Amino acid sequence: MYDLKLIPIVQAHGKPIPNGSGFLAASPPRRAARSRSEDMLILSFTTSNSERITPELQNAWLANLVQIFFKTSGSVTSALRVLIDTLNLTMMERNLKSAKGGAAATGAINLAAVHRRSVYVVQCGLTHAFTLTPLGLQHFFDASQTDRGLGVSRTPTVRYYQADLGSGGYLFMSDSPSKTWNEDQLNFGGFPNLEQLRRRLLNQASPNLRLDLVQIVPGEGQVVTLKPAIPAADAAEPTPSVTFEEAQPIPARDVFEPESPVVDEVGDTQKMSQPPETVEIDETAGAEIPLPSETAPSLPEESEAQPGTDQVLVESLGDETEDQSEEASEDELEEEPIGEPESEHQDEPEVDLLDEVLNAPKKRKEKKTKQPARSFNENVELVREGTLRSLAEFFDWRRKASADVGHFFKTFFSRVGLTDEEGVTTLSNQTMLAIALAIPLVVVVMAVGIYLSRGRTLQYQYYLEQAEMASISAYAAEDPSLARASWSQAMMYLDQAESFRRTDEVTQMRSDTQRALDLLDGAVRLAYHPAIAGSLHDGINITRIISYGLDLYLLDAAGGRVIHATRGGQGYQVDPEFVCSAGNFSGGAVDTLIDMVSLPINNPYQAHVLAADAIGNVIYCGPGQSPVVQTLPRGEGGVDAVTRIAGEGNLLYVLDPSADAVRVYRSTNGQFLDEPTNFFTGADDGQKPPLGRIVDIAVNGSELYLLRDDGLLVSCVVTGLQGNPVNCENPVTYVDGRPGKEDQPVVMPDSPFIAVQYTLPPEPAVNILEGESADIFRFSLRFRLHQRLRSDFGNYEILSPTATAFTIGVDRIAFVAYGHQVFYAYVE
Repeated sequence: MYDLKLIPIVQAHGKPIPNGSGFLAASPPRRAARSRSEDMLILSFTTSNSERITPELQNAWLANLVQIFFKTSGSVTSALRVLIDTLNLTMMERNLKSAKGGAAATGAINLAAVHRRSVYVVQCGLTHAFTLTPLGLQHFFDASQTDRGLGVSRTPTVRYYQADLGSGGYLFMSDSPSKTWNEDQLNFGGFPNLEQLRRRLLNQASPNLRLDLVQIVPGEGQVVTLKPAIPAADAAEPTPSVTFEEAQPIPARDVFEPESPVVDEVGDTQKMSQPPETVEIDETAGAEIPLPSETAPSLPEESEAQPGTDQVLVESLGDETEDQSEEASEDELEEEPIGEPESEHQDEPEVDLLDEVLNAPKKRKEKKTKQPARSFNENVELVREGTLRSLAEFFDWRRKASADVGHFFKTFFSRVGLTDEEGVTTLSNQTMLAIALAIPLVVVVMAVGIYLSRGRTLQYQYYLEQAEMASISAYAAEDPSLARASWSQAMMYLDQAESFRRTDEVTQMRSDTQRALDLLDGAVRLAYHPAIAGSLHDGINITRIISYGLDLYLLDAAGGRVIHATRGGQGYQVDPEFVCSAGNFSGGAVDTLIDMVSLPINNPYQAHVLAADAIGNVIYCGPGQSPVVQTLPRGEGGVDAVTRIAGEGNLLYVLDPSADAVRVYRSTNGQFLDEPTNFFTGADDGQKPPLGRIVDIAVNGSELYLLRDDGLLVSCVVTGLQGNPVNCENPVTYVDGRPGKEDQPVVMPDSPFIAVQYTLPPEPAVNILEGESADIFRFSLRFRLHQRLRSDFGNYEILSPTATAFTIGVDRIAFVAYGHQVFYAYVE
């Protein structure tokens, strides 16, 4: 844990003025939430209208935020976000109630939580925060300068930062930082002590300044506030002066009065029973009036300071200021003795603490007397005596422990009625032996259970903190690719934390992480729900989905059939009377079905779908209708092995890789009676893609989309030109068109694309499904990515490793299948 020393510095027109609002720190109370029990909170709040938001009101708000923070469980960042939202809502309500009274009051705040060996900083508004540690200086602020602050919007802009504290350091916050606040200036000559840093921060600073400075040192959770007390202009005693190199007088000074116990930095840590003496500092000239050496502990003096110059004299032990300190103590500190009553010390000589500190090791060394060397036999005798003494103590402990255990069991057996009148147990030796063996086993089982439970809790806390650190890094990253990597890492840690414990905290952090990733990816998240009432048999494998009004058609590749379901109040109900599978029907026989397409509603069979087998037979299927089979004309070379079909109006496209052809059939009155044409007839060999690598096809008028097994897409257009009848782009170039990513290459997903679909106007798009995540990438007709539909299955368990089919219906309902599981979501 750490101790905090707060120094509020406010000056107007170059002169220090008192300030008692907007700056607060607190350590955890006794009944803090478990996750807040070791945290410390620092708040620095500024407002644009101090007349409407008085200092008293500011302090009341901050005190309320402190109580909320220590009662809020969960991660540090989520607790700090609660404070931001609470204060923002309070200011908004106040602005709305007094809207006619003038301009709205806005605010800016820095919230800092000291958690273990790190400080987490959360900002809202145009404000700046700095951390200075031996590792360096970090500057946290809104680089865009667009943050409107608190009290303006219901969704305030929040920024998150994190810094390691290690052995301690400084945190300082201001809304008007100086350009001289850089690492070279502040760390000049080495890491500064408190007074050195204070003077360097005020050097060339604005004459109108609000600076909230915090020193963070290892300790026990103490909070010390050093408030500036401005001396009255008509004070009876003159202001003491200090001689500088040019003997210039000091025009004014501040008196810092610690209101809480302080930590003695010379020697061991102590809590002072009496209020500490005041330390006098000159705010304007950067000098200080030294006090007696025994009035306060010291900090190291600045190495370059010389007697008579501007030195670091906060809590000083310097020899060269001793005389001057004695004069100051007689004039100013006579009424406030430290330690015991004055009557007990008035005759004691004054002690020079510097001499005590510097010469203490020498004095202790002088007190040591040289011990004569022992002989070997004496050492052996000492070892023997020590061993015998230890053995005697062990056997004595064993005798007492045996007696205590015996007394316990004797009392226990007598209370449960297992002893006779003389107090002798009635249990048999076998029973006693069983009890003796069972008790250690029970103890071991209990201990193992406690260890495992606590171990899982520790693992959960570790991964949760790692996720928190990754999210902080993501918030601070300016490069979107680095931010995305950090958010992805945070998601991974959350998955690991959830494997040990599933809590609301993990759920909230996961939601925040998902939103951040969606924002970076320009994604819209779809909340999927199970589509089928009940469930399908786990042996089913859905590879094609067609949404046809209230009807849903699912191609089961494992069974070679089509499943029909209708929409109801509880989801889609499977139609058990629907028949569309291999068999002998009107018109002939059909084999195992491999694909299907939707049909125009005016076909003569009143069928909704047309399915095909691998040898060139098709079957017309509709609800309440008997299937009708037709054999497609063979064409040139015959039909060998159909893998995919696609439909566009009255045209049917049949992919036959074994024949290296895409046959196009034109229907007449809903039947395919004419000989087919080859889509690539007359095309150069360099134009035609390798059809054996095509996993799916889709059609848009005269344009054919062929999805390769590596996830790349081939676009082929019938030109009608004699010399170049077909023009193919193999592969197409995916270009990003999302806001903020315009004209950048699309980063391919981790798993390849597995299916493609063309959707009709009013929003025509080429939709491609990613296998692992079931995300749907929506491209324009010129292959500019304008939307990514990201899948969110909530708590539903996905049993298949990859998605197997998808579709987006004209009613803007998206369906996706994982094997036998089918889900639906509404596309916003």
